Amino acid sequence: MDAIVYSLKVSVFLIAFYLMFKSLMSRETLHRANRYLILGSIGLSFVLPLWHITLNAAPGHAVTAAELSQSVVWLEEVIVGGGASHSFDWRALAVVAFYAGIGVCFLRMIVSIIGVLRVIRRGERQTLPDGTVLVITDDEQAPFSWVKYIIINRKDHDENLQEILTHEQAHIRCRHSIDVLVCDVFCCLQWFNPAMWLLRRELCAVHEYEADKAVLDSGINAKQYQILLIKKAAGGKWYSIANSFNHSKLKYRITMMSRKKSSGWTMAKALYVLPIAAFAAIAFANCSKTESENTQDFTYDKTVLQYLPKEGDVKFIGKNLDGTECVLVRKADGSVRRCMEKEIGENEHHIAIEVIKEDANYDVDLENTVFFIVEEMPEFPGGEEGLLKFVTENTKYPEVAKEKKIQGKVFVQFVINKDGNVEDVKLAKGVDPLLDEAAMNIVKSMPQWKPGKQRGQYVKVSFTIPINFQL
Repeated sequence: MDAIVYSLKVSVFLIAFYLMFKSLMSRETLHRANRYLILGSIGLSFVLPLWHITLNAAPGHAVTAAELSQSVVWLEEVIVGGGASHSFDWRALAVVAFYAGIGVCFLRMIVSIIGVLRVIRRGERQTLPDGTVLVITDDEQAPFSWVKYIIINRKDHDENLQEILTHEQAHIRCRHSIDVLVCDVFCCLQWFNPAMWLLRRELCAVHEYEADKAVLDSGINAKQYQILLIKKAAGGKWYSIANSFNHSKLKYRITMMSRKKSSGWTMAKALYVLPIAAFAAIAFANCSKTESENTQDFTYDKTVLQYLPKEGDVKFIGKNLDGTECVLVRKADGSVRRCMEKEIGENEHHIAIEVIKEDANYDVDLENTVFFIVEEMPEFPGGEEGLLKFVTENTKYPEVAKEKKIQGKVFVQFVINKDGNVEDVKLAKGVDPLLDEAAMNIVKSMPQWKPGKQRGQYVKVSFTIPINFQL
């Protein structure tokens, strides 16, 4: 679903860029600038949703003792479904449709490339002085160019070679085929978005305007060339991946040829990308708090605090929720926060690790302390996979809750004691009494765990498990 959400954000930007380009720049004769503007807009649309903004925490903010009491080890979420429900999984359908559309579009693009290669292989090839390859075919084929190849049928070769050759050589010289190929890849990823296909059409039109200008600049009579375009307007087969001589709408091409050249100041209108980028920073950026402000992404053995020096800032080692080590700092006022790595030197880091090593010189009431992180964590029979399987297979979705369409995520906190048994089961966050009771019952019915150890002794360890009831 994350890919779909990202794609929807991209589509919003594509729509905005298309509307702005169409209203401000599409009628201007700055063809090369418009070409880069379209390609840049497409690229920005895929980049802007990836922006991350960090919001700095207020100075002096720290995790208080009350907040630390909420530090827990989170087990993996377990999803429990209402088996009797026949509700359709629209999210799964959306994912399948999304990737199926991408697959179909890529297949279409590949078929188009294969079609071009077949025409090139069957035709009579001639290498021109500029390195381009002229391919003459006997098929009823509209003239087009792709990469370094110019494909033309024999009739056009005999009657209109100069005009067509000049036009298609301009496409090759400007590397328009690469533009189309890149654009087609983006079209595959945004197959459901009309704005993407409209931007592609605008790009192909700009390609034709640029090639038409090259023809007129070569000295070919404009009226004669326009008559040729009219004759070829209903030409034969062409391929989407290539630049075809009759690819774009004739009316706009003729109009663009006779239009007065736009002023360089017109490019100032292209600055419309700036407010759209600003909108991205505000609306779609993934905002995250600084590490010092986050109160739930680390934990540690709280008994360590009483053995640290009483004055000044003291650094020690805690644990991320994934079990990896992190550096924490106990401030002079007694609060604790994450310590940025740049704030601690190599020697200090070594000292910090020693604080919670097994041979650290402090006494802990291992008999009565409830730990959150210990040297050997408790283990469910079969590990995490076994725990997920047990909860999923044994949790009963209350029938009354299914009838009332009640669903949600219940958080249950419990302790694995020194014998590996579950005790002190309590509700951390509930949804509805029906679901709350079902979640607590399944936790109470858990089999014996392998108990946790700290400094070689069995100890009590606290966990929290989220059980998500979904219809």
